[in-house]
Amino acid sequence: MIIVQKPDQLEGKNTALTMGFFDGVHRGHRALTDLVLLRSKELNLASAVLTFWPHPRLTLNKDPHKLRFLTTLNEKSRIFSRLGFDFFIIQEFNLSFANLSAEDFLKLIVKSYNVRHIIIGREHRFGRKAEGDMNTIMNFASKYGYTYEEVGVIEQHDINISSTKIREALNKGDLEKANEMLGYPYLLTGTIEEGSKIGRKMGFPTANIRPIDPLKLIPADGVYAVMLNINGRIEKGMMNIGTRPTVDKIQQQVIEAHIFNFNEDIYNCRIDVALVERVRDEKRFQSIDHLKAQLEIDLINITNILSVYNSNNFENYFITLPRTTVL
Repeated sequence: MIIVQKPDQLEGKNTALTMGFFDGVHRGHRALTDLVLLRSKELNLASAVLTFWPHPRLTLNKDPHKLRFLTTLNEKSRIFSRLGFDFFIIQEFNLSFANLSAEDFLKLIVKSYNVRHIIIGREHRFGRKAEGDMNTIMNFASKYGYTYEEVGVIEQHDINISSTKIREALNKGDLEKANEMLGYPYLLTGTIEEGSKIGRKMGFPTANIRPIDPLKLIPADGVYAVMLNINGRIEKGMMNIGTRPTVDKIQQQVIEAHIFNFNEDIYNCRIDVALVERVRDEKRFQSIDHLKAQLEIDLINITNILSVYNSNNFENYFITLPRTTVL
C-alpha cells in the first residue's frame, strides 16, 4: 500500500474510492472498505481510501479538548494496508479545504485522485457546513465522470455501529461491546518509560506505557488481559489503567503492564497492546500484601483467559481484521 499525500503519488492510476475519518476502522466502516476492494477488482481500478488530517474538529476549533481517537493515523494506515488497499490518501484538512462548497470539494477529490467510482455511507457528509451528501454525488456523477454506490448503516444487536458508540463503551469499561463493534481487540500504541518500580518489589515488574498520541482514547480504569507486541515478539500479560490508589497518593492516571515470564530491559521501546478482556475494576486495598494477593488471583484468571491465544495466531486476532461480508 502507498501512503498518498499529493495527487501525483497515485502513479496515474484510476481509483475506486471511499472517504471519511474512519476512526476505529470498525465493522461498519468495513462494509464500505470491503465493497471498495470488491469493486476495484471488478472495474479494474486501484483501491483507495481517503481520510482527513487533522481531524475537522481540530481545524474548526469545535471542542478540540474533548476529542479522543480510537485509532491513530499510524494505526489506521496499518489496518488499511492489512485489508489490502492500494492507496491510503491523507487529505490535509485546513481552513481553505473546510470552506470548499460540496461541488468544489467533490471536484477536487475526483480530479486529484483519478476517481472513477465512489462508495460512501448513507450518513456521510462533506463540503462547507456539511452540505454535501449522496444526492450531491448522484447529481454531479455525469459532469465529473464517475459512478457511485451507497452503503447503509451496519447494526449489531439492533444498535448502529459507530465510533461514538465504541467510545462510549470504552469509557464505561464495556470492552466486550467495544471489541465486538470494532471487530478486533482495542489497540494502544506507546513507548515504555521508567516507573517507580513498586511492582517489581511485589514480584510483578511492570512496563509503564506512554501512548504515542496524546489524543488516543484511554479506556476506563481497570485490570485487563492483554497481548503485547514488543519489537516484533508477541507476549501475554495483564495491564492496569488507573491511579494505583493503594500505592500512590497522587491521583495521576498511569498505564502499566506486567508481561508474563519476561525480564528484559525494554525502556524507550515501542509497544503495541491489544486489550482482550477487562477483568475487574481498579480498587484500593488495605495494604500492599492485600494488593499482591489480588494480583496473584488476577494472574491465574488472565492466564486462563489468554490460554487460547498464542504468537502464531497473533495476526489473525489483532492485525488482520475480520471483514464484513458484502452481499
